[in-house]
Amino acid sequence: MAHQEIDIESTVPERWGIESAKVVLLPPDEDQDASMARLLSDQATMQYLQFMTKPHGYTPQDAATRRKHRDEIQIKHKQQVNFAIALKRSQIPADVVGSISAEEYLPAKSIAIDGGVVEIDEAYVVVGCCGLSSIGAKDRGAEAGIILDARLWRAGIGSAALYLTLEYGFERLGLHRIVLLTTEANAGMRGWLEKAVGVQVESVRKDVIYLGAGEYLDSWDYAVFDYDWVGHAKRSLLTRIER
Repeated sequence: MAHQEIDIESTVPERWGIESAKVVLLPPDEDQDASMARLLSDQATMQYLQFMTKPHGYTPQDAATRRKHRDEIQIKHKQQVNFAIALKRSQIPADVVGSISAEEYLPAKSIAIDGGVVEIDEAYVVVGCCGLSSIGAKDRGAEAGIILDARLWRAGIGSAALYLTLEYGFERLGLHRIVLLTTEANAGMRGWLEKAVGVQVESVRKDVIYLGAGEYLDSWDYAVFDYDWVGHAKRSLLTRIER
């Protein structure tokens, strides 16, 4: 079969959303900035992403600047698809709901996406972000990433969000290879990739993540291919999500 490049102009959306029983992926918006600032400033949430943190945390204005920059890459350059991870009140796990304060909830609303809307019919909370970056038309590759509120780790929310992200990348964008990068210390993410997705570390790049003050981390690089997705990864993740 002849190799076919992705027509990113027509396939990468300006705004997109995906609904599922467990989680909702939304296009980033201004009313989410305070929530994202809180998450990006939370020590537990960012413990494996120290290279992204700020000494005094993020303000909503910092989160807005980050959002606008990422939106520009998606809308103008067609190299990213960005999502906010949201949970409707009824989707929040029972053992977590008590830790969420009233001011974290956003009101029900209709959220515009390309060619339609996502209807959020009850109050909801923004608990992270995920998406695809470095989308390449010729090589049909991209990088997937996620930041998730530490209160929801091991609750199946990350698996559901990354499932939708991978599904979107392989089945809608037609990607061939999606990489996910982590570190040796993040044993939870490495275990998820190896056990839930069924892929092994592809390479370890030495001293590529600079933390400051002369300190570096190695990057542990994993890759999921379209044949992995069809062959076992999609089925494995669905089984995990539906437990």
